[in-house]
Amino acid sequence: MSEDAQGHFDLKSMIFSLVTPFMLKAVVLLGIPEMISKAGPLSLKQIVSRLSNPKNCQPDLLERILQFLVHKRALSEKIEKDGETYYGLTPISKWLAEEHHLLLLCTHEYPMAAFQKVNEAVLDGGHAYEMVNKVRLWEHDPGHGDEYVELLNKATLAWSTVTISLVLEHYDGFKDVKKLVDVGGGLGMCMGKIVEKYPHIEGVNFDLPHTVSSAPAFPGVAHVGGNMFESVPSADALLIKSVIINFSDEDCLRMLANCYKALPRGGKLIVIELIYSKERPFEMDLDMIMIGFTDGGKTRRFEEHKALLENSGFGNVSLVSVPSKEQVIEAYKL
Repeated sequence: MSEDAQGHFDLKSMIFSLVTPFMLKAVVLLGIPEMISKAGPLSLKQIVSRLSNPKNCQPDLLERILQFLVHKRALSEKIEKDGETYYGLTPISKWLAEEHHLLLLCTHEYPMAAFQKVNEAVLDGGHAYEMVNKVRLWEHDPGHGDEYVELLNKATLAWSTVTISLVLEHYDGFKDVKKLVDVGGGLGMCMGKIVEKYPHIEGVNFDLPHTVSSAPAFPGVAHVGGNMFESVPSADALLIKSVIINFSDEDCLRMLANCYKALPRGGKLIVIELIYSKERPFEMDLDMIMIGFTDGGKTRRFEEHKALLENSGFGNVSLVSVPSKEQVIEAYKL
């Protein structure tokens, strides 16, 4: 095949790749990953029989979707002695069965509509998400729909579950902390995990009032409502996880200035974030997600994180590598 012809088909593959998250969404809404998780590998007939309304089901359509997801390694298949193909979970769909909220958020009509406006954001300024939805992502409150706000909270929770476990396994920078505030800590899961490992820590989960009002209780953790762009509770150490990525440099500097004020001399700021690299496809894909979801958010190189921190008054900025997509950055108030 000529280079031009190959380019023609490569373009089609890029265009058609948009179907993958929607096929994943279809099987999630049908409850298939959950039913396989509970029952083990199932045949097409067994899956159909377990659907909420199998009477009018189209098994041939469902089989095509299942085969597509096998191709994408989101499901496994095995032909047993009875001649039936049985579909099982893979490392991908194992997580889909447990934490599908991020998928449902990314395929929700609000961000999907925002991606239709990226060209206008480039030409006219402003941000695609706010253009379409008339509100910034993190300004959604129950008044914009309880279901979407709950989905947003659960998606951010799912995002952090694996990372915080890996950080706690390989990073010991919390061990000497007496009081720790998780700035933008969402529902408090990360702080709960930290205090569980280091019970001497007085933990504070700090986020918007409507977010912490629905946060569950964690032993040793107090939920405090507020706005990090106005002030941050004082402590001898602060944690910022997956927050900087969501905001512009200007917003980050405002938030980091408040973090600086909240710390005593010698206080430590612990940042957990993705570090951008052109050699890392995941980080580049996420950078494009930030264009549709946020107003100025982006993945940043370590040097960019360091500049933000130093311009906010912090010093001794260092990168602490952990075996995770997200890395630890330490900075101190000198």
